[in-house]
This record gives sequence, structure tokens and C-alpha cells, in this order.
Amino acid sequence: MTTFASPLWLLGALLIIARIALLIRDRRRHFGAFTVSSMSLVSPKLPFRARFAGLPFVLECAAALLMIIALARPQRIVRLASNERYGVDIVVALDASGSMAAEDFRPRNRFAVAKDLIGDFISRRQDDRIGIVTFGVRAATRVPITYDRDIAQAILDKAQVGENGDGTAIGHAIATAVNRLRTSKTRSRIIILVTDGVNNAGSIEPMTAANLASKYGIKIYTIGVGSRGAVPIPVKRQDPLTGEVITSYQLIRADLDEETLSAIAQTTGGEYFRATDARAMSNILNRIDSLEKTRLTAPKSERIDELYSGPLVAALGVLAFALLSGETLWQKISA
Repeated sequence: MTTFASPLWLLGALLIIARIALLIRDRRRHFGAFTVSSMSLVSPKLPFRARFAGLPFVLECAAALLMIIALARPQRIVRLASNERYGVDIVVALDASGSMAAEDFRPRNRFAVAKDLIGDFISRRQDDRIGIVTFGVRAATRVPITYDRDIAQAILDKAQVGENGDGTAIGHAIATAVNRLRTSKTRSRIIILVTDGVNNAGSIEPMTAANLASKYGIKIYTIGVGSRGAVPIPVKRQDPLTGEVITSYQLIRADLDEETLSAIAQTTGGEYFRATDARAMSNILNRIDSLEKTRLTAPKSERIDELYSGPLVAALGVLAFALLSGETLWQKISA
């Protein structure tokens, strides 16, 4: 489709029409004509320059018209087809509390392993919209639900243990994820909650948030991260004499509230998994693949091609030729 960005400039064509009308009027009234005593003094065959004496005027009008078209900025609008996809809306709520630094998956800690599993999950979900929430003593949306997996992966890579404070606000994390999904138009909406602890922060109880998710028809899959028994966790301290930061390890016992995590999943129609290795995430992916697919339509887009350069160049070329011919072949001689 071709249109004009500034169509008011086209009204300038009225000035050209008025100028042509005045010229026609002058010709009919013989303005500028002179009489001769006999037609025998005039050659019966007009020379080339006399026959096309009006050409410079025509060229000047054409140049003015082309210039007006260029000022009106003609554009070609190409509407791109909407990109229809089939999938589900998913928000991953990742625990970033201090206990996620436990290194029971040596040489990496729980948080690093969880990020790897989530990153692999994101790369596989080509037809889904993904969102990411991280939480500690408070929850924060890192990525609103989006098709752009590259952005989601880049922001996930920058996530750090302790960035949301040292605590585990599971209820707040679920509520934040629900808030991201509650206005979604899809029938399949999922929260994947990854944590290694028990709710000990925030003003929202986990089951209250789970009931809210159930009200909106949102399923929650909960994943308890970490091995059973005592696990090593790094403790950093600064030597008061040298200023050097020293890392030591102390054993802590896993404080995972599996009962609450199972209840959250059961209340919302999801499932609970214990992730002592990568197989638990694989089970979740298989489960998500079995869900009913819902049609999603990506935003429509369009491409605008500016076309003013063509008439502008043509106008300058025609005007240059009109001025040049007016000063050479059809040079006017003042009376």
C-alpha cells in the first residue's frame, strides 16, 4: 500500500494549476502578441524552437509538481504477516537466596546447576512465551513473558546468588509470577518454582499464593533442589590483618519443605519433583510437552519504505534541464 506521510503538501498542486490557467487566459487574450502588415512576412513553416517555445514552462511545472510529491513523502507500507505460534505461557521462579550457593553439585553450586537446567529448558521451548522471576527475601520480575529467548537467557546468565536478599519468600515469588500470568489469553499457564528451602520471608503465605494461582487456572510445578543430608556451603570472610578474602566451607543440613511444595503443586494441578540431578527438569519438560497447546499470535508488524528520493531527484533533473534550455535554445529576449 502506498500513502503519503505529509499529504497537505499536495495542496501545492493547486498553485501549479492556477499558474497554467493564467497562462491559458493570457494566450486567449493574445497578451504579448504583436501584429504584422502581411502574413507573407511570416514563414509558413514554424522552426523547431518556435513550435516548442512552451517547453521550458511545461518542464518547470513538472519539476514543481515532482517537488511537491517529494515534500508529501510518499511511502510504501508493507504489512508483514502475523507470526502465529502454538504453546503455553511459562514463568520460572528461581530461588536466589544464600543457601543456593551450597556446593552439593561440586564443582558447581545449586544456583549454577539450576541456571543451566533453566537455560536448557528455555532453548527447547521454541513455541512458548517465557518469563523469569528471582526471589530471596523479596521477589522481582527479571523477564516479563516474552518470545525472545535470547534476552531471557542473557538476563538469566547475569542472575546472582543473594541479589534479592538472604531469605526465601516462596509465597511472594508465586504471587509475583501469578501477577505476570493472570492477564494472559492462553488456556495453559504454568509456573515452575525452583527452590531449596522453606518459606521464611515475605508477607504472603505459600498456600495463599497457591490458592490465588488455582483461582486463575495456573498450574505450578515445584522443584526441590539439593541432595539429602548435610551439604557444604562456602563462607567468605576477610582476614583482619592482611585484608585477604578467605573462603572456607561449613556443613549445613538441607532445610527443604517438601510437604509445602507438594501441597502447592497438588492445589494447582501441577507436580512436585526433587531435583538431585538434571533428570527432574527433563521430567518437567516432558510433562509440559504433553499439555494442550494454545494458539498465540505474535504482534503484527509492518515495514515502511520511503519513496521521496525518486520524485526529488527527478524534480531536480527536470528543473535543471528547464533552466538550461530557457537560457540557451529558448532564451527569452526582453523588449
